[in-house]
Amino acid sequence: MFGSRLLRSMAAVLLALLCVLPALGQQQEPFCSDRGCTQTRALLRNLCDYIVKEKAEYPTIYIGGYYMRTLVAGYEIFGDQRYLDTALAYGDYLLDKQMPNGFWQTGYGPVFMADTGSALGLFIVLYNHANHERQQKYFDAVQRYVDSIQKEGMIHPDGSFGTGWRRVVDGKLTTPLYDEYTLSSALTGSEIFTWIYHKTKKDQYRQIAYHALQWVFSTMRSDGVIPHILGENGFDWTKRDDPQMAHKLFSTMAYGVSGYVGEGVLSFDLYCDDPAWKAWIEKAVKPNVEFLLRTQLANGSWSELEQTSWDRTRSPGIIDYLIWYYMHVDRDPRIANAIRRFDAFVLDAANGKSFGLLNAGAESTTKTDISGFNTVTSLTGRALADILSPGIDAQWDGRK
Repeated sequence: MFGSRLLRSMAAVLLALLCVLPALGQQQEPFCSDRGCTQTRALLRNLCDYIVKEKAEYPTIYIGGYYMRTLVAGYEIFGDQRYLDTALAYGDYLLDKQMPNGFWQTGYGPVFMADTGSALGLFIVLYNHANHERQQKYFDAVQRYVDSIQKEGMIHPDGSFGTGWRRVVDGKLTTPLYDEYTLSSALTGSEIFTWIYHKTKKDQYRQIAYHALQWVFSTMRSDGVIPHILGENGFDWTKRDDPQMAHKLFSTMAYGVSGYVGEGVLSFDLYCDDPAWKAWIEKAVKPNVEFLLRTQLANGSWSELEQTSWDRTRSPGIIDYLIWYYMHVDRDPRIANAIRRFDAFVLDAANGKSFGLLNAGAESTTKTDISGFNTVTSLTGRALADILSPGIDAQWDGRK
């Protein structure tokens, strides 16, 4: 009798283990290339320390926003209060920088709504770490921004967003840039308007986000490439039938565009609260995801352009996009492998340095402080955080 009871107890323990093990396996997603993620964690930790030391006050708001979003994720992963305090202080800086007209100077001249959308992503990830007073200020600032966009007529009937303004004179916007812009449509149109919908539940904002993405994906080529439409900089969509313009639109910035568009896509998919729209966007992005998988370079990075090119320095945003797709749409092993290959790429000291990183800390500003390195460093930090904690930058309501 004792033996039978022992066997039954052992069977119960085994059954419990069989139930628990799959759950444990689901908590550790296969995105790190190194055993136990030790090197990946160290690289992110060193980067966060570097940001606190050298990038706490960064005048170009989209780069500063991504640096601080890396710190918020670093705080959630490592629990280091310095990271959160630095990000909160930068959030206060952004609040102070908002102009009475509801917009922000980008930090290098023009007012670009794409850059602004990237920067305001900081308010979104800080929201649940802030006190009530700061939360209200974040919300009010974003509300003024979206109200001003509509007042200024920066949303086209086809759903696309305009570019912004060429300059600011005495605090006033001058020379409006109404041309359709892929990235303002994704980063402000989709991400920011989805967040304001998420907070207010007002359908008008969700509709704007939906139509902005509809326009973006209406421009995608059959091979999955999304063009970089920005008339102000010579990427003229109206001349796309000209071979030289087509090359410029589709071949010179394809990876950076995918990373930025992906940021808007995943925000909309996770928070639009409409099953039909979610099904549409998850299907619409598949050609673009396939393009990214088949054209990843042998070394694990994307874009063959020079080290500091716009395209290459924006390409790390692809990682967050692919992780969302893997976690929420299709657990295709090719995606996990692509992410691991990128992780292995940046863990190599020489490659990491080319992305503004070093395994013993980020590239010092005394050696180089060009915009390209700051951009790629800030975006790679966000990618490393997502590799370690999938979806961390898109947890708008905090960790469940």
